[in-house]
Amino acid sequence: MKKIVWGLATVSVIGVGVHFATLPPPPPDVPPVPAKIPVPEVPALTPYDMPTGQVPVSTEPYRSTNRSVSIQDLVDRKLTTGIYTGTPYWKERAEWFDAHFYDTLAARKVWNKGTSPDTHKRGGPVTWTYQPIPQYVPPPCTEVQPTGYDAEGCRYVLGLFKDVEAKDPIKANKMREQARRGRDVWFKGTFGNQDENMLLQTRVVGKENMYYPWLDTRTRAQRFSKWGLINDPDCVQGDASTNWYDKCQDPHSSGVLGYRKYYADPIKDASGKVVYDPQTAPYSETEIKENKRYVIGHPCVQCHVGFDPTNPPKNPNEPKWENLSATIGNQHIRQPLAFFQGAPSNHLANQAVMAGRLGTIDTSIVANDWQHNPGTQNNIMDFHNKRLFEHVMKDPVTGIVKTAMTRHVLKGGEDSVGEHLALIRVYVNIGMCTEECWTPNFPYPGQFFGRGTKQSPMRIMQCANKCDAWNYADSKMDDLAAFLITGGPTYLLAAKDDKDNTAGLNYIDLKVVPKGREVFARECASCHSSKFAPENIRADKDALAKFYEGHIFGKEDYWRYEMSAEKQKDAAFMAKYFVKDLKGQLRPKQFADKGIFGQDWLGNDERTPFNIVGTNMCRALHDNHNQGHIWEEFSSETYKNSPSAGSVKQVFNRVIPLLGGVPFGERKIEGGPGYLRNISLLSVWATAPFLHNNAIGEVTFLPDGSPDYTLSGRIKQFEMAFDELMMSDDPKVSPSRPQKITGLTEDFMSSGREDAQGLALIPFKKGEPAAHVLSSNPHRPLFMKCDDLVENKGHQFGVDLTPQDKHALREFLKMM
Repeated sequence: MKKIVWGLATVSVIGVGVHFATLPPPPPDVPPVPAKIPVPEVPALTPYDMPTGQVPVSTEPYRSTNRSVSIQDLVDRKLTTGIYTGTPYWKERAEWFDAHFYDTLAARKVWNKGTSPDTHKRGGPVTWTYQPIPQYVPPPCTEVQPTGYDAEGCRYVLGLFKDVEAKDPIKANKMREQARRGRDVWFKGTFGNQDENMLLQTRVVGKENMYYPWLDTRTRAQRFSKWGLINDPDCVQGDASTNWYDKCQDPHSSGVLGYRKYYADPIKDASGKVVYDPQTAPYSETEIKENKRYVIGHPCVQCHVGFDPTNPPKNPNEPKWENLSATIGNQHIRQPLAFFQGAPSNHLANQAVMAGRLGTIDTSIVANDWQHNPGTQNNIMDFHNKRLFEHVMKDPVTGIVKTAMTRHVLKGGEDSVGEHLALIRVYVNIGMCTEECWTPNFPYPGQFFGRGTKQSPMRIMQCANKCDAWNYADSKMDDLAAFLITGGPTYLLAAKDDKDNTAGLNYIDLKVVPKGREVFARECASCHSSKFAPENIRADKDALAKFYEGHIFGKEDYWRYEMSAEKQKDAAFMAKYFVKDLKGQLRPKQFADKGIFGQDWLGNDERTPFNIVGTNMCRALHDNHNQGHIWEEFSSETYKNSPSAGSVKQVFNRVIPLLGGVPFGERKIEGGPGYLRNISLLSVWATAPFLHNNAIGEVTFLPDGSPDYTLSGRIKQFEMAFDELMMSDDPKVSPSRPQKITGLTEDFMSSGREDAQGLALIPFKKGEPAAHVLSSNPHRPLFMKCDDLVENKGHQFGVDLTPQDKHALREFLKMM
């Protein structure tokens, strides 16, 4: 290997491959001095932008559980987190952002004269400003609503804060309005992120291959069956009059929840004359593939909306609003199939995204950590009851370092800087401010020496200065948090499947639940309870049983199911753990004292070393939040200075002839990675398969090929996953888990580079573990970044239980 430098052009030579890389100037490493950002022009709403429905607000109660928790409740209980409160770039315009809340849910680039997406190069200068894409403002919930989505939002928030309303209706309405606005951020906030696919990802697969085939309304009847996508209940199949897109009450709905459509920029010829106006052009059969009429933005519900397990739809391709949960996560999504449809199926991009199991996606696949680690979406339930941890943090605005509380959000506890920053990082991760803030800090494809071979940190102040879309989102994160903390669990006992008229009660063996509770207290609660057991008893099962005596793990309404008949007849026991309320009804003390803040979150969120959990280690080794890496400012100093979780074998890159796979020494894990947090088991009955990668258990399918989303299907998948979880992962033991290793689906050739370009020198064979190519860092190709292939190993806790105890534990977990 040799390197030749000519000015800023670097030539890297490996074998016969030669790559010339002209690097952009390095991003500034310190926050810039705040400069006043002009107030953007807001275009006027047009008739196209206006909704078309007239929908009354339903008062039908939910089968799932929602929580009347407000931001003020968290403040009063000292449960707030982080030290970041926003940059001065939006705070100085706070009143304007409040007045233009809905206008700034989406944005588009306005290119300077002589520049365009076609002239912009990776890491090139910013030659654009941002303009809001205006959207209608929904009326108060006392009125008929312009869409079913808005009516459902009113139904949701009007069910909250009844206790506050009884004392102070004005205060209750303010709480509801903030939660409603936060829900609108969750469902509609895209903040210009359509550019990630159309500018960044097209460099990998080509603009002609980046399109959304399901936009064609004629696919509506198979979107869930084929792609796991959730159709917007406010839309119907369109026709020639809608240019073969869905006909929707909200004109910005694509017809699929989590995908918002906006008119593309007009196409101009060399003289500047408009030759294609997407707002008026006649339909052409190739317009979807050519991305001519619309660009697509992605709000968070892209991954997080799913069917409500307590109230699944009769037809998965025609759900109603009451069939949906905004926060449970879509366990059935085949998300990767929705994007790279024009690229060959054996293209590296398609092989990478298809290597994740149903319901997962590798969220580090763009901000690459060079480790194959697809994961499930966080199940957002009872976040107000997540444990708080004290961390030292550095404010990215002021540079001040101080101590504050945080929650562990990501699977390794990486986003340890409070919810505000943790939430807005997600928007960057799904495409917001990609070209201004993100791409310049990525390694440069094909670079092997010097700058451009490693990630560099994204600087928040620089981002907010260069990309006003950051400020659009930043100004709304408190509203978003206000909505998310109202999400609660889904309980099997409250579930009913109207398709086959079955109820959740039919699927639980209630007589063994008290026994299952005892097993859980002794075997599981030390990790999976937010009532945190002292360190000195965590290995003592008898002490744990005593520590959790009288504690209710599940819903307050179901406490009698958890406690045996003998316990309920024990006067001393009942007096110790239960009290009578003003109506003379017995209540567990934990709820009588704290209300819904007494609910067990069923996880302690402790970060456990990967070698103790024993699951596939690649997700635990995720290092994008390390010092010097892309998300450095989104992790705490405490996180970055975590004790080493241990060492791993260093293995020669699997593609190197003769040496591939041979171990060579060890690598110490430092800088924060190496841990997985102990997750919550709330609604675990509804969210199988298990583990961070959905590798324990399997999704089952209906005769038409749809993932089985029904109540009976969820229970079948839960029981299958539980049985596998309770098996040894040692193939020498019988029975044991069948080892699962995702393989490549086709032969292909790849340069190994992240952009899949350059000379295709390396052959990969069908069936070869996908991790061989996906866990290799092309900028440091000598060793595997992570060498761990089996996806469903580990978590051996409980495998030695008796069959009777396993059955009782399984039935107990169905109550959670």
